[in-house]
Amino acid sequence: MTGPDPMRFSPDDVAAARKTLEQARAGEAVPIVILTDEEVVILDGLEHDQLVPTPWLEAQEGADRSLVGRVALRSLLAREMVLPASVTDGSVRITAHPGITGPLVLRRTAQEILSAERTTSGGKHWAFAYVHDEDGSKVVLEEEISDSGHHAFSVYPFDHLGERWEAFLDPTGVAVMGGKATTIPADALPTQAPELPQLKDAVAVSVVSAVRKGQDFLVNASVYAGPHGVHVLRGEGRDAAGGPASYVLQEVGPRGLRALPEELVSS
Repeated sequence: MTGPDPMRFSPDDVAAARKTLEQARAGEAVPIVILTDEEVVILDGLEHDQLVPTPWLEAQEGADRSLVGRVALRSLLAREMVLPASVTDGSVRITAHPGITGPLVLRRTAQEILSAERTTSGGKHWAFAYVHDEDGSKVVLEEEISDSGHHAFSVYPFDHLGERWEAFLDPTGVAVMGGKATTIPADALPTQAPELPQLKDAVAVSVVSAVRKGQDFLVNASVYAGPHGVHVLRGEGRDAAGGPASYVLQEVGPRGLRALPEELVSS
């Protein structure tokens, strides 16, 4: 990214973002770049709060984030993924490769954002979908984050989102068919949930959230995948405190699971 403040996007930054979106191809996720926690943080700007988890960096207790970032920058410079642009007042300005600049701009300028945090016996993984409307066609920049702190960016058309996230939310492929919905009062959930086999036996639990530009609230759902199929738990209604009045638990098949991300964005 160009300039000392990466949130001030130059015409070249915007052009790189559009070029990234143009790489989307029907029916597939096109890989763009893989960056580490420390590379994302230094390129995005140490002074800015991150939109996403940085698990490796957060695990380095007591580490100087500025120093770690500068070491990452040295590696990027050595590989010519970023280039020094100029020196002003003793500070080095850098220009990143468009393949890096594009994703970093797109993740800060999306009209809609979906996130999923998946927990399994192997640890936590995250996926973020940054939705952009280009001339009436929606395109997704995806950022998938491993517990080792690697951020894999890819792009694809919005209509590929459901298929893409079906595999993420149901990693063992246990979704079979939809089932009858069960309503659970909010005050009963803490006692009932631990006893429900659909929830307690799950091998992958994901919290999926969606937010649209201009809104200050999230829409959430929890997805439980395991030997009893895939079940989605969602809040319904509002109580006096603004929380869900009840929860609906429903088994979903592959089609219902693929539809979930779009349903959350549209809610």
